[in-house]
Formats: sequence, C-alpha cells, structure tokens
Amino acid sequence: MKMKIRQAKWLLLIGMLFTSLASAAAGGVLIKDETLYSKPAVRSASVGKVARGTPVTVITRQGGWVEVTSGRTRGWVRMFSVRSSAGGGGNAASDLAGLARAGQRRPGNIVATAGVRGLNEEELKTAKYSERGIQDLASYSVSAGAARQFAGQARLTRQAVAYLPDPSRANGANSSNSWEVQ
Repeated sequence: MKMKIRQAKWLLLIGMLFTSLASAAAGGVLIKDETLYSKPAVRSASVGKVARGTPVTVITRQGGWVEVTSGRTRGWVRMFSVRSSAGGGGNAASDLAGLARAGQRRPGNIVATAGVRGLNEEELKTAKYSERGIQDLASYSVSAGAARQFAGQARLTRQAVAYLPDPSRANGANSSNSWEVQ
C-alpha cells in the first residue's frame, strides 16, 4: 500500500512537471513578414522586423496579440501571424507540448479556429479612459454621402429593418421580450 502511494506521488509530480514545462513556452513560426512591437498595439514603438518562416517562442498572449522572442529580439505580434509548431521547435518545452498533444490528433479531421472575443476580465479591471482612443474611433466615421457612394459601388441595396421592442415597456416585471434568448 505504501509503495502504491509513493508511486502515485511520483507520477503526480512528473505529470505536474511536464504540464508546467509544456505551458512555459510554446514554439511557433511566423506565417508572414511581421513587425515586432514593444507593446500589444500597432501604435507602440517598433522593436524590429521578423521574416516569414522565422521560428519564434511564444511567451504570453493578450487579446489578439502574442509576445514572442526570436533570437535576442522580444516583442508583440498579432496572434494570426504565428502558426504553432508543436514538437518541432527544438526546445524541451515545445517538444513536451507536442508530445502531450500527440494523443489528441486525429488524421483527416483537421479543424482550425481562432478568435478574439473582446476584453478579458483582467483587461476590463485595468481599463482606463483614453482621449486618443475616442479620437481614433471618431476618425473611422464617414459621411452619409460617402457611405451611399460606397454602397452604390458595392451594389448594396437598402433594407428596412424593424427596431427591437423596448424592454422597458414589457408587460409585468418578469415578462420576457420576443428577442431574448430563453
């Protein structure tokens, strides 16, 4: 009995070690020429350029950005610019990560997804008002004439869309609107 407990502890310890090594850093390859930025924002300072096909080590992820290192250069790139190279990066962490994922692969069942769904909880907690951000948003607006011209060039047609019902006019405090998901 004592021997089984000791073996279980060792297996647990080894499993934790492999898991921590696998998540420490992941290997990747740039799928296009990319600029490395000092912060996860296009308006931050450029710290260098990295060519397509360059192996990188992914340090961390923030929103739609990943922090990577390539040689002595460290910076941020858009996450869609990095393809995972699990098991092929040559470092122990990425080799272990690839080994851990090997049992999950199913030949012929290739699925690739990526998504950015907005701000995470930590980003919401640390969010601050930005006059520059408001100005940036305003710079994206176009006049009604320019919008009509664009729509005409794209052969878009006008569509009438009914407004959603006003939730404050619902009958009774607990009634639901037809547009709410049940």
